[in-house]
Amino acid sequence: MSRRSVFFIILGGVALGAVLGLVWAFWHGGGAASGPAPAPEPAPPPSQEAFDLYFPGGDGLLHAEARQLAVPADPRARARAIVLALLDGPRSGGLVRPFPQQVGLLDLYLTPDGVAYVDLGAEGMDRPPAGGSLAEMMRAYSVVDSLVLDLPEVDRVALLWNGVQPRSLSGHLDTSVALTVKRDLLAPGAARAAGRAASRPRAGG
Repeated sequence: MSRRSVFFIILGGVALGAVLGLVWAFWHGGGAASGPAPAPEPAPPPSQEAFDLYFPGGDGLLHAEARQLAVPADPRARARAIVLALLDGPRSGGLVRPFPQQVGLLDLYLTPDGVAYVDLGAEGMDRPPAGGSLAEMMRAYSVVDSLVLDLPEVDRVALLWNGVQPRSLSGHLDTSVALTVKRDLLAPGAARAAGRAASRPRAGG
């Protein structure tokens, strides 16, 4: 065999090896040379929106307090912002916070059929705070009305305490089922706000 033939055999082997190497890299490297992953698009910043928060008043009724909240588009995050604002307390005189100051929001999630599960709790409190029947109604429906009347994705609210849905918060109101708006607890101004909210399309509608 001539030197020239040997040279071409060696050259062909090198070329074949290069081709095989490229094929191996293609199949084991995802089909293409990987470069830096594209940066994720930033989430849009929260926008200021007007909500009606329903706080207990000294007359035993719920009063609507207009509030501007910075909220994202995500319904769950919007619901969280509403509940946190409720627990933070009212800005208007004559209204009170629905729960004692130490009560906080542990978790909140929404179901596709329009139920908001609101998990409340407080350090060192195994049970919800005690109270009479009116206080219990004010606490429960402050949360219920604020979520149902402000968010079209929410039709009902299930109240939980430390991750468990109790039969009652204070022994008077059945909270073993999800609750919806109780309009006879709304003050006249709050009823007008609720009437405006009634025209919004609801969850599943």
